[in-house]
Amino acid sequence: MNLEQLKNFLVVAEVLNYHKAAEKILIAQPALSRQIMQLEEEVGAMLFDRSKKRICLTSAGRVFREDAELIVSQWNQAKRKARLVHEGKAGKLRVGHSSSAMHTLIPCLMRYFRRHSPDLKLTLTESNNLHVFEMLSTGKIDFGFLPNAMISEGFKSITVYKENYMLILPGTDDNTIKSKNLKNYCHDKWILHPASDGIGYMESIQRIFERAGFNPDTVHESPNTSSVLRMVAEGFGNAIMGKTTLKGFDLNIEAIELDNIPEKLEMKLIWKESRENELSVYLDQIKAFIESEKDFLTSF
Repeated sequence: MNLEQLKNFLVVAEVLNYHKAAEKILIAQPALSRQIMQLEEEVGAMLFDRSKKRICLTSAGRVFREDAELIVSQWNQAKRKARLVHEGKAGKLRVGHSSSAMHTLIPCLMRYFRRHSPDLKLTLTESNNLHVFEMLSTGKIDFGFLPNAMISEGFKSITVYKENYMLILPGTDDNTIKSKNLKNYCHDKWILHPASDGIGYMESIQRIFERAGFNPDTVHESPNTSSVLRMVAEGFGNAIMGKTTLKGFDLNIEAIELDNIPEKLEMKLIWKESRENELSVYLDQIKAFIESEKDFLTSF
């Protein structure tokens, strides 16, 4: 018994006429008759009643038809799933990301895959740069989206977008224009990400303070951008973050774009070089996403 025999049996069971069935599946009628007889011999039961002018399914044939339809359907589904996995449109894709990437990039990525690859399961892990690199190294995730990450040997990356940093201050009723010169805030308190978590991100922030000529008086550290922003809104200190970080928040804060400094936040897509061939179909899809959404990702 093979899949072709099952498919041909289903055609005969549908039209209940050997001549019409043979024409439909483009096979000689004698050959089709032999296939059905061989199938009946292997099954050990008559599947068609040929005693009348028009053939009909026997009781055994009706039961066999239900199972044959299920087998063919499962085979077609298996082919479809395999093809989609081969094309990077099914399976499981594991992504690690910084908390700042969740404000714009990650929801946009999820919408893109839901629209273009609905059979692909996307699992997300939010963490700091250090932990995401560890997960990439051990194969626990496939890709990472990280800000200003330093790319070491064994990894590859592309830039998703670049943006200005923002000076974020507690909101006030004072309508005076705040200065972009960070030296004017050298005596203020600051709320920052932990220096040990960065692998590139906090090094960039530190260069901003070094250029301004002071070390920040850090009163609280948090790896989560939402926590940092809420603490700023409560008046506990200032912060520096990328521009897209502010999307979706309605807090009592004031944001000043630092377009007067050379440092930029650069969001990167990162993967392990040794897995590039294995992940190529998914990488192509993510690159297509970046290209299609580049205007949206840089519009904040």
